[in-house]
Amino acid sequence: MNFPESPLEAVLRLSKHKIEHLSDKILKMLQDHPRMHPNENIDLVTRSIDDAIFENMKAEEEIDDEVEKLVFANKNEISAMDMDVGALRSQMKRELCRKQGFIL
Repeated sequence: MNFPESPLEAVLRLSKHKIEHLSDKILKMLQDHPRMHPNENIDLVTRSIDDAIFENMKAEEEIDDEVEKLVFANKNEISAMDMDVGALRSQMKRELCRKQGFIL
């Protein structure tokens, strides 16, 4: 059985520019919310949002790495059972996320 490339290789990671763009959009949403007023220390709020996005991406990448290790460790069984590797990766990722309290 020929295993498809890892989804990690195909996924485009967010650039610093894209993270900053998302942070700006989130900040605007917070500023527009009637009960929130993050008008002081805007730079600190923006950096905190940037850091949260980065940490989330890092955590998801660690889960993806763990999934790939599991797939590789069980490749003979997966081949023998003629399983859909892409569907299996997705299922494993969802289960690992659930166990770790990570929301996709």
